Amino acid sequence: MIKKILSKIMTYSFEKTGNDFEHQFLALINRYLLFLFFLDLFYSVFIILFFGDIIISIGLIMITFLWLFLIMIEGKIARFGNVLKKIIALVFIILTLIVSFFYVFSGKGAGVEYFYFSLLFAIPFFFNYKEDYFFIFLIVTFITINFIGSMYFEIDFLPKSKFIKQEDFKVIKLLNILFVITTFIIDIYFISQKNNLIYGLMKETEIKDSTIGALQKVNHELMKQQIITNNLTEDNITEIIELAENDSPFFFEKFQLYFPDFIPNILNINSNLIYSELYICALMRLNFDTKKIASCINCSVRAVESRKYRIRKKLGISSDININNFILKI
Repeated sequence: MIKKILSKIMTYSFEKTGNDFEHQFLALINRYLLFLFFLDLFYSVFIILFFGDIIISIGLIMITFLWLFLIMIEGKIARFGNVLKKIIALVFIILTLIVSFFYVFSGKGAGVEYFYFSLLFAIPFFFNYKEDYFFIFLIVTFITINFIGSMYFEIDFLPKSKFIKQEDFKVIKLLNILFVITTFIIDIYFISQKNNLIYGLMKETEIKDSTIGALQKVNHELMKQQIITNNLTEDNITEIIELAENDSPFFFEKFQLYFPDFIPNILNINSNLIYSELYICALMRLNFDTKKIASCINCSVRAVESRKYRIRKKLGISSDININNFILKI
């Protein structure tokens, strides 16, 4: 029963996505945040039982729900994507200020300063060093300033705890050290899980790229075979490809000579195709990819993609069908 409830908490806020990596990564983050929630909740309840400081404990319990708040927004990438990193950075800053307050409130012998390291340990899990260096620098700088300020300056305007006795400091310090060590071990575990996901994604991408390359090679060979079945020689194939690659004004005329049925068949599907679109169709019939087409016609890859999109629409090719494969079959 408890397992089902926890599973629902970790996944209820996910948006529908076809990206398996993104789904797994969000689930990992939510498991981490749920762990922090229960760990902080235990610590807050412990203060009530051990010291009887109900007001401070209630405040800590309220702060603990920051982790659940992050669970709620982490799954809404599309809605909060632009501000998500800022919200997480703000939570780190708020938690740093809270650690500074409790350092003063509990006294210098309580070991609260170790919690600064807990925050530092968590940074690699939420931020990417290459993409989020500004947020990392901001958070680390803020934590450092607070750590140095708390250690070397006396802050008298904040209240001191009336519940902690001198003989309690050893127990509190030991508890805080154990708490920080526990969060460090769990941080290492979750960071390793994050790295495993990223490594898995890289391997999956590598396999996909390899498969695409193999398919492109097969397609190229099939295209050659189809040209040969049209009674064309290797010299003919080389000639027409060279004309295309050099953007020769004779290419389209020569192409229609070698493929007399292709343009009429295309126009039978949609007679509204203009010359530039037919030209790109001819290049696709030679199994040229987008980058090569762009090079042949001295155009940007984005412009070619735009034209291919218009051709796809005019020919009624669905998005799940490779347009080059469709053209090769005509």
